[in-house]
Amino acid sequence: MALSERKAMNSQITSDLVPTRGREVWPRVTDWLDTLALGDLNWRAGFPHTVRIEEYNKDGEFTIRAEIPGIDPDKDIEINVEDGVLTLEGQRQEKHQSGQRSEFFYGRFIRSVSLPSGADEDHIKASYHDGILEVQVPVKERSDQSHKIQVTRTQ
Repeated sequence: MALSERKAMNSQITSDLVPTRGREVWPRVTDWLDTLALGDLNWRAGFPHTVRIEEYNKDGEFTIRAEIPGIDPDKDIEINVEDGVLTLEGQRQEKHQSGQRSEFFYGRFIRSVSLPSGADEDHIKASYHDGILEVQVPVKERSDQSHKIQVTRTQ
């Protein structure tokens, strides 16, 4: 292989492994580790795997979209919020068929997301459609104005 071909290949590998945003580091690393697993050896065996998400703010709502295909949202997933952290947790059951090879993730999954300040934890809504869980969190308007705090002298 010529040097120029190796450089081109290395730059492609490097660009595929370098995260474009900080939040992508963990899923990309786990995907890379999965490519190293041999046969039925899975480095994640017994560990909950993370769920891929998208998150964005729009029109006074913080939205989290999670890629969780093949579950029954009534039975297989639980969403909790505590101290400004929303947690998605559940399990995807494996269906065994003889002569089948599968690269799907089965078992327990979990993902926690810090909510933005002003999140209204009492009015969170969630829906599931076509393998995508969407969680909508209303966010109260934040005041950009500061106000002065009076300091009193105590004796």
